[in-house]
Amino acid sequence: MLNRNRFGLGIEKLATLVEARFLTCITVILILGTVLRILFIWLTTSPTETLNLFWPGYTDGEDYSNIARSLVETGVYGYGGRPSAYRSPAYPFWIALIWKIFGESLTLVRLLQIALFVGMTICYAYVTLKYFGKFAAALTALVFSVYPLFVFMTTEIATENLYMPLASIVFALTLMLLHNKKQGKGNAIVALAAGLFCGAGILTRPNMLFVFLMVQALIAWYAFTHAERSRNWITSFIGLWIGALLVTTPWAIRNQLQLGAPVLTTEIYYVFFRGTFDFVDGIPNGQSIFSVFSEHHVIYEDQIEDPKKIRLPISEVENEKNARAAALAIIRSDPALWFKERGKNLLYFWLNLQWELRDGSERPELVEKRPIVVAAAALVTIVYYVLLLGAIVGSISVWRGDIGLEQRLFVAVAWSFILAAMSVVITTVGKRYRVAMIDPYLVMLACVGIASWLNRLRRPVLGR
Repeated sequence: MLNRNRFGLGIEKLATLVEARFLTCITVILILGTVLRILFIWLTTSPTETLNLFWPGYTDGEDYSNIARSLVETGVYGYGGRPSAYRSPAYPFWIALIWKIFGESLTLVRLLQIALFVGMTICYAYVTLKYFGKFAAALTALVFSVYPLFVFMTTEIATENLYMPLASIVFALTLMLLHNKKQGKGNAIVALAAGLFCGAGILTRPNMLFVFLMVQALIAWYAFTHAERSRNWITSFIGLWIGALLVTTPWAIRNQLQLGAPVLTTEIYYVFFRGTFDFVDGIPNGQSIFSVFSEHHVIYEDQIEDPKKIRLPISEVENEKNARAAALAIIRSDPALWFKERGKNLLYFWLNLQWELRDGSERPELVEKRPIVVAAAALVTIVYYVLLLGAIVGSISVWRGDIGLEQRLFVAVAWSFILAAMSVVITTVGKRYRVAMIDPYLVMLACVGIASWLNRLRRPVLGR
């Protein structure tokens, strides 16, 4: 009992310091996160190399760089001046803007991604502050600043660096929409802003489309359970759609004019098709991925994204049609297998696993085998499991505690955003998707749970 009181007294002193010097604490935490990222960029990256030198990471950076280079040099979104819509446009446009102003350097892109991290952290800390107080907000900011995968992600030339800040704003605006008691104009402005950021997110990663739909489902659910006037939620719906369409329509018009179809991207059915045969255990029967694509008359991405190719054998739009037809044919031939593999994807998604077959062997092997990388991967996995457990326990603690209904709504919205991310299991699964689409909400849920538990330890001390 004495040790418990001493611990409670220590927590009380810490909480008092955070509450008295909240802005100072947040500033110090953000500086810590910034310094960590600058050091990691300095030690593990190069101004001209898209891959992290410590661990190769995600290989899409070269493709985004090629698109950005095409924009700067030719003014054409695509590869070497060839128009394309294979990759979503927001992130390559962002890189191109940086290069146009400051010159071509990936180091500057990575440094500006730190600014995006700061904005995302402030956004999530703010909503945590609003619903759970200063102690929970400071804890959230601290974990966002030092969480290994968030630090590593800053070094990557990857869309997640833009997607995550946009998702944080959409999350905050969704909570505002659900709690906004104003009528008419006030509600419409918040909904319009949410729609604009959803639109930007859709043009960053198409997965944001499911978040956009989830936001509407949450508004409808809240209106129904709270007997809101229909005018209120209809206004929110209209505002969301207007905002999203304002952002996405110009891109769809561009694709209609240049590619022949008003698509958002020509990658959607491509990855859907790939997910029908490129399983977590490898491709069945030891087939080459290239032979499967060729068999179904679908162009492989290496060809589509080759800046030296002036013309493709078929258009990207036709390639999408072929991919859709092939995917549906494969699913119809064995629907049970398709659902079984979706279950495996879901399991790998949550268990932080990323395996692949090499050289046609039957045993899955880790992509990297250097001792330092394996040790880092093991540490990251342990940290993730602790985070996942903390989020589950924290959510239950908040839901069953004597905290208000608004805090329970916060938990429900966070898990709804996680649910929206499950759409990725219909394609191929990578850790990067979980890091970007799930981990921010797990961090918040774990932090508010820990803060609630520590606050309960403070009560005996405060009552003395």
